Amino acid sequence: MLAIINTKIILEEGLIWDGVVLCEGDAIVAFGPAKSVTIPDDCQVLDAGGKYTAPGFIDVHCHGGNKKWFHREPETAAAMHFAHGTTTVLPALYQSQSYEEMVEGIANIRRARTSGAARIIAGLYMEGPFMNPKYGSDIKNCKWAGPIDEAVMKSLVDYVGDDVMVWCVAPERKDIELFCAYAKQVKPSVRFSMGHTECKPSDAYRLKKYGLVNHTHHCNATAVVNPIVPSNVGIRDVGPDEACLYDDDLYAELICDSMGIHVKPHMLKMVAKIKGLDKLILITDYYPDDCENPEGPIWGGEKAPDLGYDSAGWVCGSMMTMDAACRNMMMHTGYGLCHVIRFATINPARMLGIDDRVGSIERGKKANLIIIDDMVNVEKVIFEGEIQ
Repeated sequence: MLAIINTKIILEEGLIWDGVVLCEGDAIVAFGPAKSVTIPDDCQVLDAGGKYTAPGFIDVHCHGGNKKWFHREPETAAAMHFAHGTTTVLPALYQSQSYEEMVEGIANIRRARTSGAARIIAGLYMEGPFMNPKYGSDIKNCKWAGPIDEAVMKSLVDYVGDDVMVWCVAPERKDIELFCAYAKQVKPSVRFSMGHTECKPSDAYRLKKYGLVNHTHHCNATAVVNPIVPSNVGIRDVGPDEACLYDDDLYAELICDSMGIHVKPHMLKMVAKIKGLDKLILITDYYPDDCENPEGPIWGGEKAPDLGYDSAGWVCGSMMTMDAACRNMMMHTGYGLCHVIRFATINPARMLGIDDRVGSIERGKKANLIIIDDMVNVEKVIFEGEIQ
């Protein structure tokens, strides 16, 4: 048994200032104010030194870590995020990978995820392949721009099987309902997310009956909202971002980098105001920084330090970990520590439907915990009840 003492406990809806968390095996068995929790004599004790105990981060959208791809070196990629407090991660595969590359990458992840840092892998985030090839990074290498081949589609869905937790789709693509229906047949609990899309709200809402609950990296890789008519009067149309903002059922993923490039600080605040505390999800969208193209875009006279870049030098995901995403959200919006922890833990857990097991400090949930300071610097990681 493990007892975390002298700690401030971050709960879903509040704080315990002088708290104790008791873990037995891989589960939380008790928590509360120090005066109300009895610590067994033979218990291992971890003194948090007055720092905060929070649930481990849940990163639902992440392509790699340590400048390595999850689908090639899953253990190395996972180790970086594990050290920074992520205890649940969904490796993301992308539309620039062919069918054969996806199958090989998934096989690599499956082999790795039962040991070491790769144990934090909870499933897959399939970013595609049936998205709009006009939007997003590395678009010149999209392998899935043509019509949906039903036989290939079914073969891929069958191979991914129960490992998938999220399929990202462009709702406007022809035959996308055929795909969604089959994917849901293979895994009834799967979630769908709209992304890399120029869909109208009506296109998006049509997919809610299959389980569309999320918007992939909100405000990124979506159609620019152009005037309805070619004039200078500035009449705005509506697209996927507006569809997400209006619908109370949809979660919004946010890449919150230090310079506010993916989503401008004012936009972050507006999205937070509209979606509320329950429907925001912080992600890293970590993209291995394979490109040093000097022709790529530059901000502030230098290459942005925490962004990834595709082969053309364009911004592509981030080079962040989840602790940094939380710090950046606090910096850009003024939201507090408890708020950003919520965006990185219980909200993604609820979106995925795994909040009965992880995402908050509650009795019976997995003892996936982090010890952090008020700037979200990670001091200790506890995974399934063991100090790492």
